Amino acid sequence: MYYCTDTKNFFGDVQSLVFFLKARKRAAVFIECQKKMYKDERVLRLKSFSDTRWTSHGKVLNVIFCKYKALIDALEVLQNSSDRITASSSRTFLKTISTFKFVLCLIFFKNIFIVTTPLSNYLQCKTIDFFEAIQLVNVAKKKLSEMRSECKYEVFINEVKEFVNFNNVPEKDFKEMRKRTRKLLAGETPDDNSNVSSMVQFKIKTYYAALDKITMSLHERFSQSQEILKDLAILNPDRLMAKDSQNLPSDCFQHISLWLENINTDQLRTEYIQFKNNIYELINGLELPTEIHDDTSKVQNTEIDENDDCSSNDGNLNIMDENIDLNKNVTIKTIIQLLTKYGLDSAFPNLHVAYRALATIPASSASAERSFSKVKLIKTRLRSTMGQGRLESLLLLSCERDIPIDINIVIDIFSQSSDLLKNALTFK
Repeated sequence: MYYCTDTKNFFGDVQSLVFFLKARKRAAVFIECQKKMYKDERVLRLKSFSDTRWTSHGKVLNVIFCKYKALIDALEVLQNSSDRITASSSRTFLKTISTFKFVLCLIFFKNIFIVTTPLSNYLQCKTIDFFEAIQLVNVAKKKLSEMRSECKYEVFINEVKEFVNFNNVPEKDFKEMRKRTRKLLAGETPDDNSNVSSMVQFKIKTYYAALDKITMSLHERFSQSQEILKDLAILNPDRLMAKDSQNLPSDCFQHISLWLENINTDQLRTEYIQFKNNIYELINGLELPTEIHDDTSKVQNTEIDENDDCSSNDGNLNIMDENIDLNKNVTIKTIIQLLTKYGLDSAFPNLHVAYRALATIPASSASAERSFSKVKLIKTRLRSTMGQGRLESLLLLSCERDIPIDINIVIDIFSQSSDLLKNALTFK
C-alpha cells in the first residue's frame, strides 16, 4: 500500500499513533473521551497493524475517522501530562493529525478499504466459490477505476472539506508551497511542474498513483488465472450437490485441460455429469445401513389407509432434511476421499485429477495459513520451552473453537489419569 512518499509517511504516522495509544493509561483517556463525546455509540479501540492482513489497516482508519473528535480531545488532555515523553509525543501527534494532508489520506484510504475489504474477507473464507470471487474482483476493479476520474476526485475533495469543517480542523485547504525559481543553465527548458498547485500534485502523485497501483495489482494477480478459476468453480461442492437440471456451459473445462496434463475435456464433462447425478447415492453408501436386505413381505402385508398420506409426506420431509444436512457436510476433502478410498478414481479418472488440483490451489489454503499465524500468538517468548504435545493441544483449542465440547466427558477422561483425580472429580 506504500505507493508513494505521502502514503508511506501517512501509514507511518498512524502506526506510531496506535503504538502511542496502546499504553493502558493513554488508552483509558481515549476511551473516556469517547464516552463523553459519543454517549450513545459503541466505544472503539485502536488495535495494532498486522503485516499480513491489510484489513487491520482499514479497521484502524475507521476508528480514527469515526472517533476523530475524541482522539483530538484525548491528545489535548495528554499534552498536559506530567510525563515529559507523553506530553511531547501528544503535541507532535496532535499537530500531525490536524493537517489537511492527513485528513486527505485518511478519507482516501478509508474509501479504498471500503471497496477492497469485502473482497479480502471473502478470499479468506474456508468455503469459497470461484465464480463469486471473480465477480467480487471485477466489481472491486470497476469501482476503483470509477474513482480515478476528475468528477470523483472533486467529490472526494468536497467530502474532505466537509469533514474538516465539521471537526474544526485548523487547516481548511491545501497548504500552498512557495514557488521556487532557479536560474536555468544553457540548454535547459523551464519546468512547468514547479508551478503546479498542491491540489494537482496530490491528485497526480498520490491519488492517481495509488489507484493505478491497486488496480494493476488486482489485474496481475487474477487476470491470468481467471479462466481456470471459472472452470474450477463448476467443481464447487455446493454446485455439485445442487439438485437442478441446469446444463453445463458449452465451453466449460477448456482452460483446466490446458493447465492440467492428461485431462480429456469431453471425458471430464461426461464424468462430471454422471458423478453429479449419482452423488447422493455414492455418499449415502459410505455408511452401512442397519439392514441391507429389504423385507418384501412386510411391504406387501402393510395396510394403507387414508391417514398414511400424512406420514408419507413427513417421511419425504425427513429425507429432504437429511439432504440439507448432507449438503453442509460435503466438502472437497469428502469428494476426494470418496473417489480414492473406494476405487472410484478408476471410474472417474479425469474428475479425480481435477478435484486434487482444486484442493491444492492457494485460494483454498487460508485455514492452513491461519494455523501458522496462531503458532506465533501461542508460542510466545514466555512459552519457549513448551513441548510439541502441549503446543498441538493449544493450537487445536485455539483454531477449532467452533467444535462443541462436552465438559462432563472431558472431566471423566481427565479423572481416569490417576486415582487421586478420580476421587476428587467423580461423585457417587
